[in-house]
Amino acid sequence: MDLKREVTKLSKKELVELIMELVESDQNVAKKIEFKLVTPNDEVKASKQLIRKYINENKRQGFISWRNVHTALQGAEMVLDKGRSKLNNGEEETAVKLGIAVLSIVIDMLQYTDDSGGEIGYVINESITLLKDASSLVLLSTIHRVQENTFDLILKEAMNKRYDGWNDTRYALLDVCSIYSALSSARRKLEEILENLLSKVSTVSSWSSDYDKQAILQLQLKILERNGEMDLAAQFVNRHLNYDEFRKMAIEKEIGNENYKTALRLCEEGEQNDCLYPGLVKKWKEYRLQVYEATEDIQKQKEILQEFVLDNGYEAYGKLKELYSSEEWKDAIEKIFNLFEERTGYLPHVYEYIAKAENRSDKILKYVEQSPSTIVELYSYLLKEYKGRVKEIFHMYILSEAKQAINRKEYRNICKKLKVYKEALGEAKFEEMVSTLKNMYERKPAFVNELEKIEK
Repeated sequence: MDLKREVTKLSKKELVELIMELVESDQNVAKKIEFKLVTPNDEVKASKQLIRKYINENKRQGFISWRNVHTALQGAEMVLDKGRSKLNNGEEETAVKLGIAVLSIVIDMLQYTDDSGGEIGYVINESITLLKDASSLVLLSTIHRVQENTFDLILKEAMNKRYDGWNDTRYALLDVCSIYSALSSARRKLEEILENLLSKVSTVSSWSSDYDKQAILQLQLKILERNGEMDLAAQFVNRHLNYDEFRKMAIEKEIGNENYKTALRLCEEGEQNDCLYPGLVKKWKEYRLQVYEATEDIQKQKEILQEFVLDNGYEAYGKLKELYSSEEWKDAIEKIFNLFEERTGYLPHVYEYIAKAENRSDKILKYVEQSPSTIVELYSYLLKEYKGRVKEIFHMYILSEAKQAINRKEYRNICKKLKVYKEALGEAKFEEMVSTLKNMYERKPAFVNELEKIEK
C-alpha cells in the first residue's frame, strides 16, 4: 500500500480524528505534534524543554545508562530536525539558535551518561554541522546586524564554562566563528579571544597544552585562509614548524609545488626534531618516500622501504620487492631475513608473513621454533620438507600446554589442538599422543574425560 497516497485522500475531519487517535495511544507522538505546533516566539524555549524532558525521563538516580542514551537523545534529534527544516526555509538565525540549544544541553550529558556507544558525540557533531551550514548561509543571505548577532551567539556559547574540559567542542565552535571572520568586527573579537586562549595555554607545559596550542594556532591560520591572505598564511605555517600539523602542511605544499629539495629538508628536520617520537619520525619518513618516488630515486626508495619492512611494514615489503629484478631480489630478501634474525627478542609477525609470501619453509621453521604455538597454524607449510621437526615441535608444544592446564576449559582447548595434530601427523601419531596424555594425567579425570571424547 502507498500509505502517503492513501492518507492524502482523507478529509480534514478524518485526518484530525486519525491524528488525535495516534496522540491518545502514544505519548511520544503527542510530544512530536506539540513540538511541531509551537509558535515561533516560543520555539527555542520549547526546544530546550523538550530536550530536557527526554533526558530527565531516562535518568535513573541521576545517571543515564548506555541502553537509555538513544531514547534520552530523541528530543535533541527532534530539535536538530527542526533546525534543518528552518535552514531549508531560509530561517538561518533560528537554525543557529536551535543548534546552540541542542549543544548547550547535550554537552552536559557527558557528565552523567555512559556514552560508550558514541551517540552523544554524534549529536554534538550534528549540532556543529548545523551551525556551520547555517553560518555559511547567514553570510550570504542576511543583513549585517543579523550576521553580527549570530556570530556573537556562537562566540558566547564557545566561551561558556560548560566547555571547560571539552576543548575539542569549544574549538569546533570557534571554527564555526571563523566563518564570520570576513566581517572586520567579528574578526577582531575572534582574534582577541584566540590570543587570550593561546596566552593561557602557553603558561602550561604538557602534552595536552601542546595539543591546545596547535588547535588554537590552526584556528588563527584558518582566519587568514578564509580571507584569502595566502602569503601571510604561508609565513604563519613556516613560523610554527615545531608543530607537526604545520610541518605536515608545509611539506604537502612543497611536494604539491614540486619543490622537492625544500620538502626533503623539512622532512629531515622533522626526523631530527622529533627523534624521541617514533610515530612522528615515521610520518616524516613517509613524506620523504613520496619525494623519492616523485624524483624517481630508486636507491633511496629501497633504503627507506627496507626500514619500514624491518619496522613491521607489511605494505612496504610488496613495494620494496617491485623495485628489484628477480635476480637482485634473491640477495635483498636474504639480507632482510638476516637483519631480522640478528635482532634480539622474538621474530615479529611480519617475518612470518614474508616467509610465507616468499615460500621459504626454512624461515617459517625458524619462526615456529621460536614461537612453538604457531605450529598449529603453520604446520602445513613445513610438512613436505620438515615432517620430523613438525612432529617434535607439535609433540613438545602439546605436552607443555597439558602441563599448564588446570580446568576443563583448558583441557578442551588442548583437545581442539589435538584434532589439528591428527590432521598434521595422522591417526597413528594422534592415538599415540592421546594415550600418552591419558597415562600422564590419569589423576585428572576431567582431562581424561575430554581426551576420551576426541578418541571417539
